[in-house]
Amino acid sequence: MDYQPELSERLKKIGASKGVPHMLFVGPSGAGKKTRVLALLREIYGPGVESARVETKTVVPNPNAPSNTVDIQVLTSNHHLELSPSDAGQKDRVIVMQLIKEVASHPPIVGHPFKVVVIDEAGSLTNSAQAALRRTMEKYMKTCRIILLCESVSKIIPPLRSRCLAIRIPAPTTEEIEGVLMKTAAKEHLQLAPELGRRIAESSGRDVRRALLMLESTYAQTPQPSATTQLPQEAWEGAVARVAQRILEEQSPRRAMEVRGALYELLAACLPADFILKELLKKLLKGVKDERCQATVIAAAAHFEATMRQGSKDIFHLEAFVLRFMAEYERVKGAR
Repeated sequence: MDYQPELSERLKKIGASKGVPHMLFVGPSGAGKKTRVLALLREIYGPGVESARVETKTVVPNPNAPSNTVDIQVLTSNHHLELSPSDAGQKDRVIVMQLIKEVASHPPIVGHPFKVVVIDEAGSLTNSAQAALRRTMEKYMKTCRIILLCESVSKIIPPLRSRCLAIRIPAPTTEEIEGVLMKTAAKEHLQLAPELGRRIAESSGRDVRRALLMLESTYAQTPQPSATTQLPQEAWEGAVARVAQRILEEQSPRRAMEVRGALYELLAACLPADFILKELLKKLLKGVKDERCQATVIAAAAHFEATMRQGSKDIFHLEAFVLRFMAEYERVKGAR
């Protein structure tokens, strides 16, 4: 939060006034959305909000079949509840509604007019869940506030957006990330060379979380790193790069089956499907020189990202994108 003091001060004023509306935080991964929400809750409720605990909630999606239950992990305190709808799968509508109803049905602690439900990765909510959430916002407005976190506002339906105060959290610049790294290293009593801090900041993709993890990994591997120390590569990055290399080397049914197995491994490692698609697209574009082919591939990625949100089997859409790329890339090579 140090790198955007004006935005932080604005949130502090909202918290101090206690006139908190439903809110929508929009920004890229690692920009500080959840950190700011935690700071806002601390401003409203005090340090007690930090005494949060992880609980497993059991929800019955279908009252006619009480034996079919779904367990979902949430982070909860006396003042708020935080959940991620991606853990709920296709039953997110019922699960999110029941959890919000449970929070709103318990009166807030004396001195506080409402409780807060934080929904992380709100863009992964199905359209039916978002439509139901719109009605829930209005019904429990007196005792509950909803805070949504997402990377792209386009994944939130307009009626839901119109009921929230939208706050955009921009990605920090490389210089700002470098300052965060130097400050963190100083607090941890680490000697961080400015050149190494700059290299980590440039390699982080303007993601503060990723930059801090890279800093921690660097010192874990090399207790006294120098300015020229090689930065550790994240496992998922190397795996996606190998998949892209296989696709670029050969376009055939046999290679498509090999790639499918590699994509299954990435999904089994709990990488989000849309994240895999985005990173795979970045690496494939580096191997494509034809501009028309690049435009076609980007359009295909956008198409299959949209269909992925409507379907239930992510591997089908990832594989369809790979096959579309192979067909287009082979066509371009044949035209040379």
